[in-house]
Amino acid sequence: MPSAIESQIKDRITAFVSELDQLVRKSTLEALQGILAGGGSVPAPARRGRPGRIVRGPGRRSADLGDATAKILAHVQANDGQGISAIAEATGIDLKVAKKAAVQLLAAGQLKQSGAKRGTVYHVGSGRPAKAKKRASRKA
Repeated sequence: MPSAIESQIKDRITAFVSELDQLVRKSTLEALQGILAGGGSVPAPARRGRPGRIVRGPGRRSADLGDATAKILAHVQANDGQGISAIAEATGIDLKVAKKAAVQLLAAGQLKQSGAKRGTVYHVGSGRPAKAKKRASRKA
């Protein structure tokens, strides 16, 4: 047998649910009337699947490296055997730009490098473009 308190709790819950149901119906009805009367558009559903292609800017042009390559080449001619961070600091060039300029100078043969990884140092090149590395052939 339910007690008096339990029956009061059930009555309050029932009243709350019915009031909430009426408010939801009223809100839905007002939204539909607003769309129909005002000609408003229904918001587009969330897109699913793969996102669209991201368009990026053109990036840095090689012409922007012209001044940096000249500064780096002049510095290496005066101070042979320094690493890229020391060269960038001495010339006042950003490290990323200095790395790109050094790669360009290496490809043109104006610089040579010796050492590996953090021990890489740069020297004046012969002026001939660097040869492509030969790939090891596989034996069948």
